[in-house]
Amino acid sequence: MDKEKHSSNLDISVFTEIFSYMSQLLFKDLDLEDLKLTKLDMLILLIVATNEGISMTELANQVGTSKVQVSRSIAGLEERAIVQRRHNQENRRVVNVYTTKEGEKLFKQKENQVKQQLSETLSVLSLEDYQEVNQHFLAVMKILSNYQALRRKTCKENNAKK
Repeated sequence: MDKEKHSSNLDISVFTEIFSYMSQLLFKDLDLEDLKLTKLDMLILLIVATNEGISMTELANQVGTSKVQVSRSIAGLEERAIVQRRHNQENRRVVNVYTTKEGEKLFKQKENQVKQQLSETLSVLSLEDYQEVNQHFLAVMKILSNYQALRRKTCKENNAKK
C-alpha cells in the first residue's frame, strides 16, 4: 500500500479523540495556574524528566513547536529552578536540558497525580480489557518509536549530505 492509500484510509477523528482524551488526562486537575505553569511548560517538564539530557533541538521536535518557543519556556522554567540547561561536553553547540531537584519533585508529584487519574478512569474496565488496552498502547508506541527513529536517521543522513 502506498502513502496515498494509507492517508486516505485514516480516520482523523480517532487521532483527535485520543489526543483530546490524553490531553485531558495529563492536564486535568494539575493546578497549573497555582504553579504558574502553562500546558507547554508542563509538557516540557514531562519530556525532560523522562529524557534527562535531551537536546533543545530534540525537545522542540518532540513538543512539535519552534526552538524559539521552547527556549522561551525553558528560560521561565530555569528561573523557577525546575530545569537547567548545560552545554554538551562533546559538542559545545548542543545544549542539553536536565531537571533540577525541584523539577524532579514536581514531576513525581504530577506523575502520581496522572497515575491516580488514569487508574480511576480505567477502573471501570475488566482486567482483560485493561490488559488489552495496555497491549495496544504499547504496540502503537513501538510502531511510532520505530517511525521516529527512521525519520531521525533520514534527517541526519540528509543533513550530512549538505
